[in-house]
Amino acid sequence: MNFRRLGGRVIQSIKERRNAEPAPPKDPAEAEQITTGSVVIPWFKNQLRDLCQATALHGYSQIVREGYNPLERTLWVLAVSTAFVTAVVLLWISWTWNAETPTVTVIESTNYATWNLPFPAVTICNLNKISASKALERAQAMSRSQNMSAEELAEMFRLFLHVDGLAEADEREYRRLHDILLENNLEVPQLMGEFAAPCSAMFERCLWKGTQWRCDTLFRTTNSTEGLCCSFNYFGARVRDYEKKSGGAFEPRRVTASGYQTGLSLILNPHVEDYFTTDIATTGFKILIHNSYDFPDENGETRIVRSNSETFLAVLPIETYSTEYAMELDPASRNCFGYNELRMHVMQRYSYSNCMIECSTDQIFKRCRCVPYDLPNNGTLPNCEMKDVRCLQQNLELFRSAIPGRNNLSVTKVMDTAVPSPCRCLPSCEMVQYSVDMITSEMNRTFSNNSVEFFKDIKLQDQSAVHIYFSDLVSTRYRKDIYQNWLGVLASFGGILGLFLGFSIITGFEVVYFFTIRVLFDVCMKSRKK
Repeated sequence: MNFRRLGGRVIQSIKERRNAEPAPPKDPAEAEQITTGSVVIPWFKNQLRDLCQATALHGYSQIVREGYNPLERTLWVLAVSTAFVTAVVLLWISWTWNAETPTVTVIESTNYATWNLPFPAVTICNLNKISASKALERAQAMSRSQNMSAEELAEMFRLFLHVDGLAEADEREYRRLHDILLENNLEVPQLMGEFAAPCSAMFERCLWKGTQWRCDTLFRTTNSTEGLCCSFNYFGARVRDYEKKSGGAFEPRRVTASGYQTGLSLILNPHVEDYFTTDIATTGFKILIHNSYDFPDENGETRIVRSNSETFLAVLPIETYSTEYAMELDPASRNCFGYNELRMHVMQRYSYSNCMIECSTDQIFKRCRCVPYDLPNNGTLPNCEMKDVRCLQQNLELFRSAIPGRNNLSVTKVMDTAVPSPCRCLPSCEMVQYSVDMITSEMNRTFSNNSVEFFKDIKLQDQSAVHIYFSDLVSTRYRKDIYQNWLGVLASFGGILGLFLGFSIITGFEVVYFFTIRVLFDVCMKSRKK
């Protein structure tokens, strides 16, 4: 049976199913002129009536039910039409929500074991930025004008902190100090490293998980926004020489218990007698608690530990991770970057804080053609010297504000104006954040009977004891996932269509059946009868 004969039989079947048979044509030519519309439209109405009588869709059988007057049919048409429009609107709202919020972050567990999470990096910075003895020793060794004493030159070294924007002075003083350094072939980063307190002098005892360690195997000198500091469990920099200086550790350390006896305990000596220049009006240390792969800055938890005190820092980690389905979305849709999706210039892994600090470095370099000594630098960019201080002070907001030029506005103003940040940084898809509770008091071991071996043979005067540990065995874990997968979309759409229209897979098959398969069966049955 070819398609032409089949088509003729379909037309013939449609004619026979019409309620009123047309008058027989006078000749064959007139029969061929019957328009397709005059045949198809009545057939379509008949098929639609049969579908409404047989379908499970809500209300359609009431529209074609015999015995109803026109008013009743009109009411049922309005009810079905209202349900249909409502279903379409809700489907559009559901799709819009899914498009505007492709991901959602939910609490996966509040009892996630802390031993699955890394212990935080601990960066300790002496509040004294310049050693008085070292500054005087260097000043005595430098060539200078005859009318300048070594003590006066040592006093001028305090201007080094102005590179960080802490204070301002006469520009002639900056130029004078710059000329002296140039004459002696010295640079600001070199001298700041020389004047900073070395890690070997800061630490008197180090205890890790109940075992006493040599402090130089646990801590190493690192750069931070506070200058040169000493870091434990830090793996942020791309340079890998620290692996030999971290006690053989190649990844962040972990602990399997809670309490200060199972964490990191330190005895720190601030050497108050050698204080010369501080940025805070006290003596002691600034402690940064941050992720092991993040640059040490004040985006992490920051605490001040005063000299002659004992401090307990109880840390509670909080982890957020992204599922495979969320990571399949493009970064703009999921609004985050994976730790290895964007290569950093200095830091080993991507994080939001690393991206912001490197962006600040790029921004200030574009303006002043140099980088301050306390910002990350892989050695390819020149360091700022005293002659660049004025430029740094004029553009301080570039590396102090996430949105330069908008820091003087209120939060509402910043959000309403939708000013894009020049950094284009996105949050991290995987991150571990650390909240810190601090308890501190003046240290007095006159009646203390704990940690006797730890304090043995140490004459306490200005030292500080610090204990950093996990406060609990469990923590909170968040999961970033797609708002709806294909199963969720199917359930959402199916629920709306089923509630308002009674639609299902079978009713969809009914619609297809009545306008395709049933027609073919009718043709076949007519052919068999003939």
